[in-house]
Amino acid sequence: MAEHDNDHKIKISSVLDKKGTAIYSISPESSLKQMANEMLQRKIGSLVVTDKDGSLTGIISERDFLNVVDKHTKDWEDIIVSDVMTKEVITASPDETLEQVMSKMDRHHIRHIPIMDDNKIMGVLALGDIINALLDKSLFQNELLKRYIKDWPKDN
Repeated sequence: MAEHDNDHKIKISSVLDKKGTAIYSISPESSLKQMANEMLQRKIGSLVVTDKDGSLTGIISERDFLNVVDKHTKDWEDIIVSDVMTKEVITASPDETLEQVMSKMDRHHIRHIPIMDDNKIMGVLALGDIINALLDKSLFQNELLKRYIKDWPKDN
């Protein structure tokens, strides 16, 4: 289960610790065909776009891909990632809480958010990761309540 600080807020760093920090990226020069194959192979909904130094230059998601395919039904395979990616990437810090990141994702209507620490990509959180962290927290709290009730003194 994700670790909690004193006020029971889940830190993003603990979600990444549980999820793992595998980072799937693609270069801006890659074709959308390469991007689609990578997403399908890894069963993921987004890729961070990085330059040759590994610096974040954008993010591309399933939604970006579908918008292109809808507009370019015949020639989408030759379009390159940099033409489609989101260049002004919304990011979060490992020190932020899950609630802060959920609010940020909702405000910007995004489903994937890179976690950055000093301009270094630490991981990417998706909505599913957030749901899993919240489910873990609920199950943990449920178990604590069950134990508390079970140990409650019985009246004679």
